[in-house]
Amino acid sequence: VAEESGRVVGWGSLSAWSDRCAYARAAEVSVYVHQDHRGHGIGRALLADLIARGRAAGLGVLLARIESSGAASLALHRALGFQPIGTMRRVGEKSGRLLDVELLDLHLDAPHAR
Repeated sequence: VAEESGRVVGWGSLSAWSDRCAYARAAEVSVYVHQDHRGHGIGRALLADLIARGRAAGLGVLLARIESSGAASLALHRALGFQPIGTMRRVGEKSGRLLDVELLDLHLDAPHAR
């Protein structure tokens, strides 16, 4: 959780990718920063912390699902080493509009991982 003056301005979570044993080495990262506090490094700090926690937990891969129109979030994840691996078409819906979602991964156990 990121706080400013006692108020929550952002949060990050690390959650199981699947409840199946075969995927125990994978987790999903989620980061949210309130719109009034974006562009100040809060998201970067939260995501970097999640990556460190994933490593400490012995995870092999982190995955992120990001709405295709979320350019800033996509850029942040790529800047910290996540790579795009596919697009899930029309899987979400917001305000009656169907959404595409980008899937990205970061292999923590790879020699080139940040």
